[in-house]
Amino acid sequence: MKILITIILSFSCWHCMAQQGKSFRITSTHAMFPDSLRNNEPRVYDNKTYKASEHYSDSSVYIFVPDYFDKHKPFTYVLWFHGWGNNIDSALKEYKVQEQFYRAHINAVFVFPEGPKNAPDSYGGKFEKPDTFNYFMKDVEHFLEKENLITTHIKNNIIYAGHSGAYRVIAYLLLYSKYNCKGVILFDALYDEVEKFAMHLQIHPSSKFINIYTDSGGTLQNSKKLMADMKAWGWLYFFGEEDAVVQSQLNKNRIVFLHSKNKHSDVVKMNNNISKFLQAAAY
Repeated sequence: MKILITIILSFSCWHCMAQQGKSFRITSTHAMFPDSLRNNEPRVYDNKTYKASEHYSDSSVYIFVPDYFDKHKPFTYVLWFHGWGNNIDSALKEYKVQEQFYRAHINAVFVFPEGPKNAPDSYGGKFEKPDTFNYFMKDVEHFLEKENLITTHIKNNIIYAGHSGAYRVIAYLLLYSKYNCKGVILFDALYDEVEKFAMHLQIHPSSKFINIYTDSGGTLQNSKKLMADMKAWGWLYFFGEEDAVVQSQLNKNRIVFLHSKNKHSDVVKMNNNISKFLQAAAY
């Protein structure tokens, strides 16, 4: 009981009724930041220093529970991570992430931890350490239980999704998270850590993988190489074009590679891709 009280008191939260559901913003001591590494070694990029106090001190978590959510049925946590130069608010506004999540109409809770805030950085902070994310999710669950939005006895899954630099934190969570991963969705984000994604797919044959990539976003070669490796390994996967794929193809294929003719950010903003991919991952 003492531990539970400590966890609850570690939150600083406020919430309001949002259109089509309930939105919350809380903080957790187990969030990605602040982080000891960035406190000791500031990020330097293009001769500019990004101070920890400005870019790596926000422990905010945005949570959205849609009005159609049924806490009495099995559900999924959708963890979203933003890319370089963004924050929770800018990503929600620019990419309409919450709106697209809502349109997917899956029985899920949307969880969006703050990453490197307005910084050119893919570093996952404390989520790159064993167990921290698991404590973070316990904080989220305790909050949702306190709000009477979930029940503890129902088993749940996680879908990890993100844009661009989000690849790194997702890759580490595949190593350290104790939650069952139902799917991984990368929006022009396969820059590195390819072996972690491949290892996850090998060990967890029921986990979905959707990777959409562009010609100029920097993920083209890694996406092609991973497909070539999978072909050599004898793995089955689906390859298609973003503007031609249909929902049934996304649903029935476990591993999906989509080539997009759009720009790096447009793969998130356009074509209702978040909704379609979440529906497929939850299928």
